Amino acid sequence: MGKPDNWVPTQEGPAFQPRKLKVICIGAGYAGLMLSYQYKHGDTPLKQFMDLKIYEKNDDIGGTWLVNKYPGVACDVPAHIYTFPFGPNPSWSQFYATGPEIWRYIKKTSDKYRLHEPVILNTEVISSVWDDDAGKWRLQIQQGHSRDIIRDEADIGKLVHTAAWDTNLDWSGKRVAIIGNGSSAVQVLPQMQPTAAKIVNYARSPLWISSAFASEFTPEGKNFTYTEQEIQAFKDDEEMFFQLRHSIEHSMNKFFRVSVKDSPEQKYAFREFKAKMEAVLNHDPDLCARLVPTFQVGCRRLSPGENYLEALQQGNVTLQDEPIQEVVENGIRSLTKTEEFDIIVCATGFDVSFVPGFKVVGQNGISLAEQWKDAPEAYFGVFAASMPNFFTVNGPNTPLAHGSLLAVMSFTVDYIAR
Repeated sequence: MGKPDNWVPTQEGPAFQPRKLKVICIGAGYAGLMLSYQYKHGDTPLKQFMDLKIYEKNDDIGGTWLVNKYPGVACDVPAHIYTFPFGPNPSWSQFYATGPEIWRYIKKTSDKYRLHEPVILNTEVISSVWDDDAGKWRLQIQQGHSRDIIRDEADIGKLVHTAAWDTNLDWSGKRVAIIGNGSSAVQVLPQMQPTAAKIVNYARSPLWISSAFASEFTPEGKNFTYTEQEIQAFKDDEEMFFQLRHSIEHSMNKFFRVSVKDSPEQKYAFREFKAKMEAVLNHDPDLCARLVPTFQVGCRRLSPGENYLEALQQGNVTLQDEPIQEVVENGIRSLTKTEEFDIIVCATGFDVSFVPGFKVVGQNGISLAEQWKDAPEAYFGVFAASMPNFFTVNGPNTPLAHGSLLAVMSFTVDYIAR
């Protein structure tokens, strides 16, 4: 017998039986996996109260440390404080870890705690719209599609972005343009310089090349490799290992004062970094005028940039601070000249405007992109106005200069979980 027109499906079960909350997390990098840990292993595991799905657009977990595979990719924060709070790693091979080693650590920790189980790979969120009547978010997703940031074959030969690196790229004997002088560019240029025929670094503005972070723990302020004996000692003496990590984090926390406008620490850092850069540049008046900033320390993210200034002074490297007008058939045209290249590297970083890379519409049809367009703000860096049950990690007003960002991310995820 067919169902009547007014038939309504019913759920069999006791009245007022609690149901689990459906929670979606977007991204399976460090933050998403921290939430997965809270879900599975927190003091009060969230899986008792909610169903969690983590949508990840890439084909594996790891976020930044999965997609960034350019030569020289590394973290300038000491490795021993760039970890999950529940997973310290005594086996780091170096004081500052490379990108591949960080990704292996993420994978190993995920396997140990089964953090990947709520993750759905190759799934990209296209839009998230709040349904006022239902009191729910409606998500549109796209599966089975991996979108590169930039990976175009061009007449010039090869155009690549540092966040979509072609690991088969051979730059030996090639003419290379590197666009940008931020954190990615200062790592990739020294790696390409020894074998490239020529490199032109297009950089519109100066960049503070600082001392290495927590450099007092390093010999001569540079990265170093741990000995087998040191690694074994970290494994054997948990208290000593904890105190080391605590001391490094304390050093990074103190560095916050450098970012405070007109503080004695900022003025001292200005003098020290300026003197260091001028010395490395051999006091060349032209290079110093073009490369040493006049703005205060902290206005732009600092970069230790090991060997970047040295590489810029090699015979096959040229600094070009004229604005780029266009990419032409065989190269790049700036204000006064056109140069031919075999490879163009776009080391132009990421969108750091806080606006998600997908459409978000909250209560009363308010667009998050419009709301955050000019003056983004969020309570505790987590809650945006008119966006119910919508949480962000590393959102506006997040304390970004207070030490390792992973500590801040951990505190944020803990707060969201509560």
